[in-house]
Amino acid sequence: MNSIDLGGQASAGTPATRLRDLIAGFVLSRAVYAASSFEIADLLAKSPSDAQTLARVCGADAGALYRVLRALASVGVFAEDENGKFSNTPMSELLRSEVAGSLRALSMMYGDDDVWAAWGLIRNSVRTGDAGLNQVVGMHAFDHYARHPEKAKIFDQAMVSSSSLVNRALTEAYDFSQFGRMVDVAGGYGSTLCAVLKATPGLRGVLYDMPHVIANAGARIAEQGLADRCELAAGNMFESVPSGADAYFMKHILHDWDDAACGKILAAIRAAIPAHGRLLVSEKLIQPGPAGYYGKITDLVMLVHNQGGRERTEAEYRELFARGGFKLIRIVPTVAEHSLLEAVRA
Repeated sequence: MNSIDLGGQASAGTPATRLRDLIAGFVLSRAVYAASSFEIADLLAKSPSDAQTLARVCGADAGALYRVLRALASVGVFAEDENGKFSNTPMSELLRSEVAGSLRALSMMYGDDDVWAAWGLIRNSVRTGDAGLNQVVGMHAFDHYARHPEKAKIFDQAMVSSSSLVNRALTEAYDFSQFGRMVDVAGGYGSTLCAVLKATPGLRGVLYDMPHVIANAGARIAEQGLADRCELAAGNMFESVPSGADAYFMKHILHDWDDAACGKILAAIRAAIPAHGRLLVSEKLIQPGPAGYYGKITDLVMLVHNQGGRERTEAEYRELFARGGFKLIRIVPTVAEHSLLEAVRA
């Protein structure tokens, strides 16, 4: 058994073996990406199979594919029997394309050639503070996705899958029934808004995002049976948001941007929100000391992927909100790694 699991939580082992496994951790990440790109988990959902059979179907070299799957099976991603046949495990089930909570798109997003090249520039990111992805593609990540629809599709799917891990935690932790109308700012395809609407029958929602995102969101909202309770609105959150709602919700948005950009978003919401309204922000809070492992990892993702993006502490969010004309009044913890920050007009 390795001394570190794929979730990153250190287990028994000497300092040397734990550090060695961290140094080599990218190998397993790339192996997961390779298995995802060849859709191995989808193929194994039909029946257990050996590497030769899998390779014929997916167009891989049988020997190389076996070595990848053998390595992944050693850490619980896939299982290998005594006859060399592989099958899915609870972890590899999440690499299937169409299962609830699938993380295949997340693996594909992190494994993208441009993203991988950006991590190769992390030393420069640490030296300058500039995102490696900006240097690779010559523009901000979101401008890059806007110009490359296939990459944008994978990114959007990855965000949906990531949301599925926390949507239930949010709806269980916070009472949304106090509101009549809520705007989900930069809500993507609406997975979180749909979860909130399903958990709150009296609530009506507004899904607000860029035009190319909203153009593809309507069908997904309709699939959830919520078309009659969810309005679609397109625009630029740095300039304006739909006005007059009881609540304005953002999840995984402010961490994408530097303080100046966040200030523009908050100013747009401040101009639209009524006196009784609530600002609800779902983010990971950086914890003091060694606590809060995953938020500190995603903070490095922001450093490399998103120019100016960062995870923040409670004190940093208080200051950010204050500069935007809001007062943080409550932090609601959830069973996930996210907290819900509730603010009012200052």
